[in-house]
Amino acid sequence: MKNVFFTALLLLMFYAVSPAQNIVNGDFEQGTSAGWSKYSKGGYGLIGTAQFFHSSEITPDVLPRSGQYMGRLGGFSYEQNSIAQNVTLPNASKVYLGLYYQSRASTTSECAGLWVGAEIRVYVAGQILYDQYLCNYSAVNEWMFAYFDISAAAGQTVEIGFRADAANSVWSFLYLDDVSILTSLTDVDGDGMSPRIFKVNQNYPNPFNPVTTISYTLPFESNVQLLVYNMLGEVVKELAYKNVSAGTHEAYLNAGGLSSGVYFYKLNATSVDAKQNFESVKKMILMK
Repeated sequence: MKNVFFTALLLLMFYAVSPAQNIVNGDFEQGTSAGWSKYSKGGYGLIGTAQFFHSSEITPDVLPRSGQYMGRLGGFSYEQNSIAQNVTLPNASKVYLGLYYQSRASTTSECAGLWVGAEIRVYVAGQILYDQYLCNYSAVNEWMFAYFDISAAAGQTVEIGFRADAANSVWSFLYLDDVSILTSLTDVDGDGMSPRIFKVNQNYPNPFNPVTTISYTLPFESNVQLLVYNMLGEVVKELAYKNVSAGTHEAYLNAGGLSSGVYFYKLNATSVDAKQNFESVKKMILMK
């Protein structure tokens, strides 16, 4: 998603996780009518087998991580779809939403310029946890584990959902499996919780004058370029062009020499092994 969704996290083999709780049909094996409320503007089936979702345009094929069924969001031609359910979260000190995902996008869906691909959102209790664009640069071709800390809602009954809005006629899909509620995560490397997803946050404050902060997370050590553009597409600031470790990072923009108006910041990140690529563009407003 121009960014998008869902991009590189670590495999299950790097994790020990607590048993799933309180998600009905989180592995989708109970079929298309159990657990999840579903909406598709175009009438798409959102839960199915690999054969059901098969397309000659999607390579390699996506096979369920477990069992025979998985979920899929996205599409093309301005499709909108979502799956959601109400969940009573455990009253624990730490609560996480965990899931496995893959993504595919047309090779013409570049993460630049116009919105191209599908915008993917993850939300809990009306709060958006993830909002990115799926595009070819952020395709993920094997099952990856992602988690979101939802401890603030521990003990509450909340709606957990996933939504996709296709931007135009270029197809982009997010595949889901083994969605669960977890009360612990153990990171084998012992260095604490590393981020499990490429993500660029909205700058803060926004609008700003003249200083603002841009934060981003990297699941892997990556070569990063962070640029600021004006409305003409001209680079006006280079905030980062370097190798950056996995983790959450901040860049500071002092726009004292720029005029008021709309600007864009663009992050390009490539893992050092060159297996994962990510690109994201967001808009900000300088108001003097």
